[in-house]
Amino acid sequence: MNVKKYIDDYSSAFSKEYIFILILSICSLIGVSLEMIPLAILPIGLIISLIVLLNIRMGYYITAFLLPFSANIQYHFIGITLNTPLEPLLLILTVATIYRLTADGLPVSYITHPLSILFFLFTGLIIVSSFFSVNLPVSLRMAIQTIAYIIPAYWGVLYLSKDDNTFIRKLFLLFLFSFSMVCFINFFRHAAFNFNRSACWYIANPFYSDHTIYATMAAFMIPIAFVCTIWYFKKSGTRTLFFAFLMIVCSSGLILSYSRAAMISVLIAFALYFYIRLKISWWIFAALVVVVLIVAAANQETLFMSVKRNQTESKTLKTNLSNQVKSITNVSNDVSNLERLNRWKSAIRMIDKHPFLGFGYGMYQHEYFPYQKASETTQISIRNPQSKYHAGTGGTAHSEYLLLSSENGLFMGITYVVLLIAAIIISIKNISNLSTDSFAWYLSMGIAMSITTYVVHGFFNNFLDTSKISFVFFAFLASITSISIKQKNHGSKDIVSI
Repeated sequence: MNVKKYIDDYSSAFSKEYIFILILSICSLIGVSLEMIPLAILPIGLIISLIVLLNIRMGYYITAFLLPFSANIQYHFIGITLNTPLEPLLLILTVATIYRLTADGLPVSYITHPLSILFFLFTGLIIVSSFFSVNLPVSLRMAIQTIAYIIPAYWGVLYLSKDDNTFIRKLFLLFLFSFSMVCFINFFRHAAFNFNRSACWYIANPFYSDHTIYATMAAFMIPIAFVCTIWYFKKSGTRTLFFAFLMIVCSSGLILSYSRAAMISVLIAFALYFYIRLKISWWIFAALVVVVLIVAAANQETLFMSVKRNQTESKTLKTNLSNQVKSITNVSNDVSNLERLNRWKSAIRMIDKHPFLGFGYGMYQHEYFPYQKASETTQISIRNPQSKYHAGTGGTAHSEYLLLSSENGLFMGITYVVLLIAAIIISIKNISNLSTDSFAWYLSMGIAMSITTYVVHGFFNNFLDTSKISFVFFAFLASITSISIKQKNHGSKDIVSI
């Protein structure tokens, strides 16, 4: 018996890749046994990264599924905190996307589309303002990190959906399925506290660092579940019930988050649905707005007194859903509202100080302190800068529009508004040009509704600097672009296959 030949034949069955994966798996098991979470997760991350590099499409599906389950983990040995596995995956996807775009390119129509041009302008202004930042190293680091997250979200989705009519559907349904699982788990976690309002702040953890970020994701997913439900109605009873269940589960996440802005944003998104579905003329809508403004102007004294007398607070333990809504106009003693006003006014003063290029990307949380007025601060205000910031301790502007304008200049704020308006207009145009018998019509409707939720939510909060929200948001924009171009080129019912 030739022992050497036997060993060679046996070892040849294992390629170098499998040996590499085996070593990483052993390292992961060692990390688990030593209760060293970063050491346990890192090898798994490397294995997934290898899969992503070899199969970029699968990489996007893995990212979409794992996105809601990602959690902030501190890696002490390298001194950073990463939302794991999402952020490492996005960095790998960025490299893979740039490589594929360089190798294969994109048709000119994708690059010159209005949303693509606005995307270039948006990212360009982030970089320019960072070079003129009051703290160049911090702004550049944050700018590079943010751009790395949104490159795969926009350009990668465009690249992969170009020749694959099922990609967009699969991507968003994976977002929906995965996030519904988180909501389902959190429902029972919240039930253990008798759905107490005070529990909403930490029920979202560890997957979401803030209950409002959790609510924003719920607001994104509810329209997607809704359009799938009505698409399958009379087509498949089982699937109709399934997507209706997912919509209810996501709605439970929204309601139990106690985020007033997110709840209002979803209501307005559904108003958009009925506006389009019922084919209401724009002039009727405009006339309605004018009538409301006239009535409000005629009763401004009564409205002012009503707002002044409103003492309903949003932060009390006994606050119910009705009181949450009522507290929106309480600017007398609701600490959340008063602090939000303080942050807005600070941002406006910062814009007045540096209107053109702002203070630099990511600088609001470091620079807004001297722009507060003592008479406007609250018991939850942060009054002094800290030598070292931990996540969320510096505070934020609580408005996407004011944050972008204060950090990157007024032109950035205007660019962002134009981007949102263009996204809604192009979405509505897509919807009007598509057949109501096509899934593309329903998906376009769902995306338009989801974008609308963030148009509204952006007045009260800002989350585009968080990887979970920015990836989904820019994936929505890429989908609008992709559907728009395919509809123009083909006008087919099957530009998004079910």
